[in-house]
Amino acid sequence: MSTATIIYNPASGSSVSVDELREAFGEIANGHRLRWSPTTEDDPGPGQAREAIDRQCDTVIACGGDGTVRAVAGELAGSSTALGVVPLGTGNLLAVNLGIPVGLDALPQSLSARSQRMDIGVVNGEAFLVMAGVGFDAAMIRDADPAIKRRFGSLAYVASGIKNVPAKIVRATVTIDGERAWSGRTAMVLVGNCGSVTGGLPVFPDASPVDGRLDVAVLTAESLRDWARIMWRLVRRRPHGDRDVQRFTGGEIVVELDESVPYELDGEDRDPARRLEFSIKPDALEVRC
Repeated sequence: MSTATIIYNPASGSSVSVDELREAFGEIANGHRLRWSPTTEDDPGPGQAREAIDRQCDTVIACGGDGTVRAVAGELAGSSTALGVVPLGTGNLLAVNLGIPVGLDALPQSLSARSQRMDIGVVNGEAFLVMAGVGFDAAMIRDADPAIKRRFGSLAYVASGIKNVPAKIVRATVTIDGERAWSGRTAMVLVGNCGSVTGGLPVFPDASPVDGRLDVAVLTAESLRDWARIMWRLVRRRPHGDRDVQRFTGGEIVVELDESVPYELDGEDRDPARRLEFSIKPDALEVRC
């Protein structure tokens, strides 16, 4: 009989209650021994995941938003314990990229789907699964209204994005695998392990979480017209070829800024920094998808 630890946030604002989650898992748990492990304010997932590894669980299932999934996955990286995902958040970025259903529809897959290994990214010592960046994206996430998020989901990011356009411009230098790749004025530097953001929009159409590399986009747009053109190309799923988007790939990326700027990873904002160090851990995480 396989064993699974289900890590969930009891204080989550998800529309799915803990009781509903327990009932739904109970209906499909034949052949699986389930153990429930709530997150706490002091430990949003890593400690529970480490305990599951120590107990030699076959699977750890993260039930929640991108923050819960990222916290659990970062601890599972490098282990033989598989990650299952039940996406209950606003963006559900990993689910978007791996084709995992949202909500309770993901339960059977999280328990029983065949697992595959994927890369994870690291920025300033923290793991990320999908994307991390500095500049516009971090400001958009930071300024998203919690009340709008609870009621309208990802539309909160649209409203915040409009508020932050045109974005603040800073000077940055991007070094890739030890060589200077770009230097100049930028509104955002985005680094991706996967290709799509909320809504399936392809920010990095060529990105793959199994290629052992990170994709980099440097946005230099300064006017509303430039931003409108970039967004229109993205919505039409033609992101390549814009004069205000410089693209690179590499295994180790360093972004140096002329002032401290907020950054984000998988939709979680972080305090301002002047230097960001990105790296890739190939095949580090086993995921059921």
